[in-house]
Formats: sequence, structure tokens, C-alpha cells
Amino acid sequence: MMAREGVLGADETGVTAQVPTFAIRGPIDIVGAGDSVSANLAMALATASIVIHQVGTTGTATRADIGALMFGAR
Repeated sequence: MMAREGVLGADETGVTAQVPTFAIRGPIDIVGAGDSVSANLAMALATASIVIHQVGTTGTATRADIGALMFGAR
């Protein structure tokens, strides 16, 4: 468990990287911390997927783009 040390990730080849945390700024409640990390990681991956497919432009991802990718066209 990394806790105060940050998050440790690995790619498919086993290469690892550590991302440090921000300093704790006061009382904290860790309930849901894993859910928060997972949700933010999913959002970051969705956004990156949208942007890298915008070939020949400086890509951006709108809320509508992310919603369409994650939940399908509505």
C-alpha cells in the first residue's frame, strides 16, 4: 500500500512508475478513496483516447465527446 507515497502503476511489460501524492492539507476521510482514483483514471483514459484519435489537430475532448465514448450516443 503506497498511501502517503502516492500511486504505483505498471504497463504491460512490467515497467513501473510512481506518481507522488499532494501534501495532506488537513483532516481527511479515506472512504471512497479507491473509487475516486478509479473514476479519475477512467476519465483520463477516455479523454486521452478521444484526443489521440483527432489526427492532424491539437485535440480536445468535450464533455459530450467523453459521454458518447463512455456511454454511447444518446
